[in-house]
Amino acid sequence: MRTLFARRYARSPAAVGTAEKAVGAALLLLTAGIVAACVVQVLTNRDYPFELSAADLPTVHDDAPEVAPALLADPGVKGWRAAGRVEWFAADDMYVKIDGRADAFLQRGALGLTFCSYTHEHDGGRSVDVYLYDMGTAANAEGMYLFEAPLEVPPVDVGQAGYQVGGAVFFWKGPVYVQVLPGSLDAGDADAALRIAEQVAARIP
Repeated sequence: MRTLFARRYARSPAAVGTAEKAVGAALLLLTAGIVAACVVQVLTNRDYPFELSAADLPTVHDDAPEVAPALLADPGVKGWRAAGRVEWFAADDMYVKIDGRADAFLQRGALGLTFCSYTHEHDGGRSVDVYLYDMGTAANAEGMYLFEAPLEVPPVDVGQAGYQVGGAVFFWKGPVYVQVLPGSLDAGDADAALRIAEQVAARIP
């Protein structure tokens, strides 16, 4: 007598009837259709529950301090212009823009973040992003600046203290800490980042 593990349960293809084959093929097609429908739902449905729609993102001007858009609306550098509107993120919403880095700013008193991206008018592939953090007090702004600053880096004359590394410019002035980040390591974009940083610093009271 064959044991349970020695028995053979598979049938030869010839033993499978036409009706069984038809049912099996129908089940395979149904499964494939369900999978395809799920993929299309994820890729095309803007109301998919695991994604945020544009209306859900807290980047509305109405709650922004009046000075925020004025500081960044115009880069003040020839050949560069804002790629979109100035965005304001209150302290509780900063994670939307900077994700896991928000906690470091909140721990040092951040009240909000103003953001704007600039592109070159003759080359849309060139960009410079500006993150302007309202730290509440000058002491908080300086503390955040020192927290992120490398130990040894050549200073630049921007704000009350600043430096440039990898083309990016970091500085603080008054209660504000600013990051000016070019989209590439190109020397031209690094120069643009520095000049934009100078313009932003000049507008900060």
